[in-house]
Amino acid sequence: MKYLPWTFLIIFCFSCSEGKKFEDSYKDTVLLQYLVTPNAPQETCESMITNKDLCFQAYYTSVGGSFTATSATVKTQTCQSLITSPLYKNMSSIAQTCAFNCQVNDWKTKTNAGTCAQLSFSALIEASISSPTAISCLRSCFSVTNNQISNDQLPLYLLFNIIQDGD
Repeated sequence: MKYLPWTFLIIFCFSCSEGKKFEDSYKDTVLLQYLVTPNAPQETCESMITNKDLCFQAYYTSVGGSFTATSATVKTQTCQSLITSPLYKNMSSIAQTCAFNCQVNDWKTKTNAGTCAQLSFSALIEASISSPTAISCLRSCFSVTNNQISNDQLPLYLLFNIIQDGD
């Protein structure tokens, strides 16, 4: 009987603890996402250009032409310029990596599916700019940081729109 009040006090203390809030779950999710997200914008950007080249090489091979891949120096310079451009410079390196990786996966999918050999050069560019998979992936890159981006802004982050704007 002597320990009964202490037992009630301990049970009362544990029962009064506050449950996990939504904000706590969101913070945990963002932290876990951050820890498992690759953080290599330069490498991923260069991979994006390499995979674009592989797609165009498949196209030119299918029409009997020749294709010269982008040199390592040009890839490096292009990516350095892109990462520091007004479009990307305010993004975290993880968000930059995510955006480039969306396009890496899009180009790989086109190459693996044989789409690159079937579409014309201009159709490949259009398919890249209007890819629902790449756009959905880009949207997820922004949603991880709880940022919103309009549908009009999303295509600006795709490689060919950047090249056409002269960046």
